[in-house]
Amino acid sequence: MCALLSSCASLDKSNIAPSYFAAYSSIKAAIFGYDDANITRDLVKKIPYASAKLKIGRGSSGLLILESIKGNQTTWVSADNVLLLVRDGRIIRTLGLINNLTSYQSVDQSFKDLLSNSDSLLNYYSYYSYDEPLLHNLRVEVSLSIKGTQDLELLGKVRSLVLVEELVTSKEINWTKKNKYWIDPDTFFVWKSIQYISPKLPKFTFEVTKKPA
Repeated sequence: MCALLSSCASLDKSNIAPSYFAAYSSIKAAIFGYDDANITRDLVKKIPYASAKLKIGRGSSGLLILESIKGNQTTWVSADNVLLLVRDGRIIRTLGLINNLTSYQSVDQSFKDLLSNSDSLLNYYSYYSYDEPLLHNLRVEVSLSIKGTQDLELLGKVRSLVLVEELVTSKEINWTKKNKYWIDPDTFFVWKSIQYISPKLPKFTFEVTKKPA
């Protein structure tokens, strides 16, 4: 569906850490080229759709637009058809990247369940599948911890959000990363997250700038 970039000329190499450049050179431009300072509340208000800010690694940020909502799953799209499928704040599938997450399977437990139920699971296994190269059902050990409330500034507005950290580990490929989710304690909406979705890609910083209706 989405062709890969034939070159990386559109990327600002000065903003990319050397360790991430190999990944960036092959990622289709999910980033529009905005400096973070240029994505303002006024800019977001002018867009008549729900939107989110995406940063891959240390690059500049870009805006994604909400394409659709289906239950607790949202689909976000960039100007050049990079798609993120997000369920309960978690990226569960991508299209248009060099190494796409094609399937995510895990326990049926939302952040609402985690924060409101004392019997919630804190340790379990999840399974990730990818293309390019093809990899099915990589087993990943998950360990959750609730870090308490933090005041976080999002587009000039301070929100008191609960931070949940998620340690993911795959002993098979010697991969360990820590994901972070900032959650509204009243609505359980995930306003911001830092997620590692693939061993071949840098971190994804995903921040909702205009909440879906």
